[in-house]
Amino acid sequence: MRKAILLKTDAIVTYLYHLVPKNLTGSVLYPLNTLKQKFPSQYAEHAKKYAGREILTRQLIPPLDCLWNDVLHFSPVHPTLIRAGLLTAGFELRPMQWFEADPIALAFNPNNTTIYLHPPKDRLDFTKMADDFQPFDYELLEDFSGLPAATLAYYRESKEENRFPLLFHRVPHVLYRGSLSIQSLRVIRA
Repeated sequence: MRKAILLKTDAIVTYLYHLVPKNLTGSVLYPLNTLKQKFPSQYAEHAKKYAGREILTRQLIPPLDCLWNDVLHFSPVHPTLIRAGLLTAGFELRPMQWFEADPIALAFNPNNTTIYLHPPKDRLDFTKMADDFQPFDYELLEDFSGLPAATLAYYRESKEENRFPLLFHRVPHVLYRGSLSIQSLRVIRA
């Protein structure tokens, strides 16, 4: 019903974005814990992004009753804004490839998807509380589509400290419990 209304009114569809994983095998995007079972060598490579933050991989996502690594992570912020923020902070980088996902076409809903609000916390505090999450609602995605000022400040701080930042620090995350066929996802460069 919602999709028909969008097509009828020509409203702008709000997409979600996921960085295309290096050395992607097959035609399915898997959460990290599923990847561990299906492609252990790829899991080992992708798990490196949690070095020093391993506790995060064991954090519960209360609305979905699963762990942080049992979901696919999407950003509501367009990759060009992330790139612009990094360039403004002084980083040099090549364009990256991103999956662009239509959450309506993929049937994202409050039963399989939640929004992690990424509230302010101390730098190494990875705890997740129930009120850090909001039920998925397509209508709210536009509210989260800008790059937060706290993320821009973090990018600048990272540059000053001569370390490459985490791309999505302080950016709300849209967390989807499940795997997705990449055949239904468009690839863009930014």
